[in-house]
Amino acid sequence: ANELCASLVVFGGNEAREAVRGDDQLVRRLDEHYLPFWEDDVEFSRLIQTLIAAMALEQRSVLTVASLRTILKVTGGVTSCVFVMVKSLAIEAIETSEERITHEAIQSWQPLRAQHAWTMPRQPMAEFG
Repeated sequence: ANELCASLVVFGGNEAREAVRGDDQLVRRLDEHYLPFWEDDVEFSRLIQTLIAAMALEQRSVLTVASLRTILKVTGGVTSCVFVMVKSLAIEAIETSEERITHEAIQSWQPLRAQHAWTMPRQPMAEFG
């Protein structure tokens, strides 16, 4: 029984879905709803503008259509990835005293895991004769 009269909302990716599916009671009580991937449209542009405005940078960020398309391409249109990218770009803008998100910053942005990834030089493959 729901003694608290509370609603339960679960957000997540495949891992969250699998965790819920592992519990028979949750499976019976929860409905799955999927968020579509963002597309190259006015709604996506508004999302990015809203996110950047929420970052309260000192300078106005003016993004080009190419910038928006790069964000969409890099993130795959996945909402959580879009949020992570914009937040990371805003942090970088503050740390570099740029105080705005630029087209150049978007073009050169890499996820944190890529920035700190170990790079192993390629070794030539042994030839089999």
